Amino acid sequence: MNSESNGQKRFFIQTLGCKVNKYESQAMRELLLKAGFKESLAKEIADIYIVNTCTVTHHADRESRYLIRLFHRMNTRAKIIVTGCYIENDVDNVSFLPGVWRIVKNNEKNRIADILNDIPLPGPLSLNPNPLTITDFKNHSKAFVKIQDGCENHCSYCRIPLVRGGLKSKPLNNILEEVKTLADKGFREMILTGICLGAWGEDLSATAIAREVGLNGFSLVDVLKTLNEIGGDFRIRLSSIEPKHVTDELIDFISGNKRICRHLHIPLQSGDDEVLKRMNRPYTANEYKILIEKVRSRIGGIAITTDVLVGFPGESDINFKNTVNFIKEILPARTHIFTFSKRPGTAAYNMEGEIKNDILKKRYHELNIAALGASYLYRSKFLNENLDVLVETKRDKHSGLLTGYSDNYIKVLFEGPDILMKKIAPIRIEDVNLARTLGLYEG
Repeated sequence: MNSESNGQKRFFIQTLGCKVNKYESQAMRELLLKAGFKESLAKEIADIYIVNTCTVTHHADRESRYLIRLFHRMNTRAKIIVTGCYIENDVDNVSFLPGVWRIVKNNEKNRIADILNDIPLPGPLSLNPNPLTITDFKNHSKAFVKIQDGCENHCSYCRIPLVRGGLKSKPLNNILEEVKTLADKGFREMILTGICLGAWGEDLSATAIAREVGLNGFSLVDVLKTLNEIGGDFRIRLSSIEPKHVTDELIDFISGNKRICRHLHIPLQSGDDEVLKRMNRPYTANEYKILIEKVRSRIGGIAITTDVLVGFPGESDINFKNTVNFIKEILPARTHIFTFSKRPGTAAYNMEGEIKNDILKKRYHELNIAALGASYLYRSKFLNENLDVLVETKRDKHSGLLTGYSDNYIKVLFEGPDILMKKIAPIRIEDVNLARTLGLYEG
């Protein structure tokens, strides 16, 4: 593949959804640039549009279709390639949309350049795995590093196991080389991500691969230990991790290692045991609470962030109140709230007791108030303290201030020069309110 074969075609990638999708978009971007394609600086003039879709909610499905139609109206001559989770089980809903040239499955993303050059795919995918990899992360101060794919949890509301398949762990040596490259590029934070991050290693052979890397068993801690041996000034953050994977071994390693960010995103989904059971979540609210208490007792100042699903079928007022009260009790540093969305193929799709939209909106608002209060109480603990903040590459669009995140996931705004961007700066926390945290650069 070269510039002659593709005629210096200009591509534009639009990404929806999670960190894994963002990683895979970056990997496709690098493959296309290496093959001689040119990235379009303006979406209006692209020859090729790649829409990397999401299907977590029906809103994500709808946004994917909207973008496809938008790009076709914008440039009727362009080729539109649709990839990502939405098309895994919904090819018929997408392939006949105007402008769609090709559907690319998730496990074909590593062949995006060949596909765009109309080169036949050489045999079964299993014979040519070539896992996606990255060497950079465009327009970011931190890099997402995908180390795992697939999920086998089968929560009753979630479609992701249907579209991402079983567990697939990236080999440890591959992760090591990728992080080394990104560290050499100057990235100061690596965010390890996956569809079910904590399950890394469960699918790896305990024979050949274990001999290769000198391990007898596999867990996420093995990844952290290996990356901790890399030289350079960077920190490591974990993305979402299920409660069952927050082990004593993991807690102890984080508590004894300053390179690992004091932040765990542990999905809750509901603070009511009845709803948790119908969701097929393998814990009770009290078991979750005990876990959070243990983490906090062993890792000082750690941020616990979480996900909560509002309006699961049959969720009563009492069920919902239990969730609100639970959030007020455990006080997460941040709570991502989303409303139930019927996903075809999931166990919850045909469950009775659908919650009306007006009730959903009311519950969302009430829970959000509790979440904002919890966040304020957490952030207030750090008033007049110094935190190391990784400064983003863009200023806050409303205030014009520099902005970035501390290792314990507090977003801080402060005055400072552009030269601080992509660097870790010592910031003193000066003011905290419900909406934001303000700091003072003391460099």
